[in-house]
Parts: sequence; structure tokens; C-alpha cells
Amino acid sequence: MRLTERLTARTLLLGGVMVVMLSLFVGVEQDPDFWWHLRIGRWMVENGGLPSHDIFTFTVPGHVWTDHEYLTEILMWLIYSAAGLAVLCIVFGLITWAGFYLIYRQVRHQPFVVVGVGLAIGAIAGAPIWGPRAQMITFALSCLELYWIQGYLSGRSRSLRFFPLVMVLWANLHGGWVIGFVWLGVALVAELAAYLWDRSNPAHWMHLRFLAIITGVSVVAVAATPHLLSLYPYPFQTQGSVAQQRLIVEWFSPDFHDIYLRPFEAMVFLLIAGFALRRPSLYEFLLTMIALFLALQSVRNVVLFIAAATPVMINTYAEFWKAIARDRKWNLTIPPRPLFAITTAIALVIIAGATLIHIASVITPDKQHEVDRTTYPVAAADWLAAHPEVGTRMYNQYGWGGYLAYRFYPQPNRKVFIFGEAALMGDSLLNQYEDVQTLRSDWKQVLDQYKVDYVVYNKGEALANVLATQSDWELVYQDKVAVIYVRKT
Repeated sequence: MRLTERLTARTLLLGGVMVVMLSLFVGVEQDPDFWWHLRIGRWMVENGGLPSHDIFTFTVPGHVWTDHEYLTEILMWLIYSAAGLAVLCIVFGLITWAGFYLIYRQVRHQPFVVVGVGLAIGAIAGAPIWGPRAQMITFALSCLELYWIQGYLSGRSRSLRFFPLVMVLWANLHGGWVIGFVWLGVALVAELAAYLWDRSNPAHWMHLRFLAIITGVSVVAVAATPHLLSLYPYPFQTQGSVAQQRLIVEWFSPDFHDIYLRPFEAMVFLLIAGFALRRPSLYEFLLTMIALFLALQSVRNVVLFIAAATPVMINTYAEFWKAIARDRKWNLTIPPRPLFAITTAIALVIIAGATLIHIASVITPDKQHEVDRTTYPVAAADWLAAHPEVGTRMYNQYGWGGYLAYRFYPQPNRKVFIFGEAALMGDSLLNQYEDVQTLRSDWKQVLDQYKVDYVVYNKGEALANVLATQSDWELVYQDKVAVIYVRKT
């Protein structure tokens, strides 16, 4: 194919969108769980094994640790130690980008304008969640699985037969592997309904058998981890935890009063409106409804909605577009022109250059340092490092536990009260933490029970303000972010 036939309006729009969206995926680190992921990854590399019990807290050291994302944490530490945080942010951005490339592969034969706009909508809708997080691995692998399912159901590909191997990798990388069975379950239900509706069509029975076999083999494949059978109940323990659902922000339902969730809200409306224009297949309908249910249940599941619903939205509007074009006899084919090809090449180079400059300006050490100082108790930790004699048992803000563990492990008097591995902490400790955080009647008893003698907490929050009124607590440090109170002896 000649260069003029490649550098078309399609190439300009889709290439531009795919390049620019990378700037949404690569940014500074802002996930409070990032630091303890990094620290436990370092621990595993240094010790040559997985943690069997909690090592960061003094509150639940006996709790068994089923580290469902150990391989990701090891890789994070290896990349961080070898190349730095900026490179690690780029790697996770590319993982997210790979997921969108797989979405594009599902819809690549549709009108390019609809494809480009649909991909952009999906990328913007998930903008608050993208970042260097282990969850991006589940997003990308979901996109791969959905791409293979779509290829199999449409009769174009049997790559889905390799999915059990993907599940082996997935189960070692992130606890979100369970969503892989949700997508398989949707396909199974859709094909079962189609078979019961039309038993004369042998394709549905063949699909059912194949999907059932793949699902069964994938269930066995999950055990191919160091945790063996103990990994199976882990996702259900997390979903069944009332304390996690009530306490942890990313498990809350989306609050559409938040401006940053408006693009997601708009995508939901666009998708539902599209169903009025073109009736979806049963598989598409079930997939969209399950993904929407998950997203409305928890804001962290918005990325799963984007993985499942973006191709459906694009296909819906693409078919409507093509129907109008046929009725009105539009000729949307643009013949290749040498001048336009040159213009396209120049434009893409400019877009790529501008995107790279933007990314480079965002992930600088100075920007990351500034974000860290306003997000985490960096200066307070510096003060604690300069005063190693202060305190023996800490009560800390939940989201800061990972950062403090990263800074101070294995110092015994700097072990944290709680950190972001909520399943490891257990509902009992989460509830006790909330009792103190919300100043319930037993908040002092909880601190006494665990012999807490210093508190590292957000400045201006209720607990910090109340400690200022207590005669047995003394303020020893404060800045714009954090305060440190020490119990008087």
C-alpha cells in the first residue's frame, strides 16, 4: 500500500486520538496504595519470598497475608529501583493505552469518525482513575478478554482458547482476575438464551460448549499461584466486607455531584440513548448492564464499564451512522491525495511531539515532589525521622499508612496502625479505626487498647481538632498537611 493511501483522514483522526489519549494515562503518582505496594515489592525481592503475615502494622501482625498482586509489586519495585518513578508511571500509562488499543481492534471496521469520538469519550470518562495502579492491569486484561470473546462470537477468531494462560498471569498480577469470569459468564448466558430460543442453530450449542470448557479450565488455572487454593475466596471476602464498602472512598458509589465524574455520567446517557437508535444484541445488552451495575456500585469499577461499554457504544452509533449514510446515499470515501498525506504526516508528528512534551512536563521530579508534599505527610515523616526517640505506637490516617510504611519499615516504633490492604487489616480493625476517626464514644478506649502514644493525622480534621482539647495529648509538630500529637506521660 502506498504512503498516500495510509496517510488519510482516518489515520489523522484515529492516530491523533490514540496519541493524545496517552497524555491522560501518564501522570504523577497519586494513589495512596502505591507506596506500600512498592515497599512490599522491595521486601519480596530482598527476602526471596512472599509475606505470610502482615509486616507493616503493630495491630494485626498475626493476620495471614494473601498477596494477590505480588508479581505486580515485584515488577513495580524492579522498575522503580532501576529507572525511577517517572518510567514506572509511563509503563502503567502504556498498559492502559494497550487496553484502548484492544478496544480499537474490536471496532476498527466501523466508520472512523465514530470510532475516534467513541475512544476519546471512553478515555475522558475514566480520566480520574487512570494512573500507576495495579488496577490498570485488570483493565488491560479485561480489554483483551472482551476482544477475544467478541472475535469468537463473531466467528472471526478462536484466540479465546488461550484465555486460561492469560488467567494464570492475571491471577498472579492482580486480584481483579475474578472479573474475567464475569465477562465469560455474560457470554455463556447470552449463548444459552440464544440456544434455548433457537435450538435449530448448532452454532449456539458449539459456543456454549466451548465457553464452558474455557471457563472450567480457567477456574483451574487460577490455582497456578503461590497461594494455590487460598486465592479463590479472596475477591469474595473483599466484596463481602461491609467495613470496606463503608469506609474506603474508591469502593463508594459514584457521586455525580463531583465534576470529575460528569464525563462518565455523559457516557452512560450516550450509551442508553444509543440503544434507542439501534437495538443491541443480547450479549451487548447484558455486558453493558453488568458493567454499569458494577460501576454504579463502586467508582473504582468505572474502568471496567469503559472496557466493556466503549465498543458497544461505538458499534451502536456506527450502525446508526451507516444506516443514515445508506438512506441518503452519502459517499464518505475520500480519495487519497499526496498533499493531504504530507499534511497528515506533519500533523501527526506535531501531535506526537506536543504529547511527549506535555507528558515530560507533567512527570518531572519537581511536580511529583510537590504532589507528594501536599498529598502525604512528607514533612511530618521527616520530623519523625529526625526524632527517632518520639513515640512507640502510632495511630495514622488510613491513606497515609502506605507512605509511612514505605518511609519507616522496619523500624519497630514506626509501625503503622493501619494501611491500605483492607482485606489484610480485617473488618474489626477497620471498624475500630473508624470509631477513632469519627470520634465515636469508644475512641479513647481504642487508642488505649492498642497503647497508642502518638498520632499522625490530617490537620484540621475532627480527630486533630479534638486532640488539641485533650489535656493528656501534646501537639509536637504541625504543617499545612499534617499534625503529630504525642501522649503525655
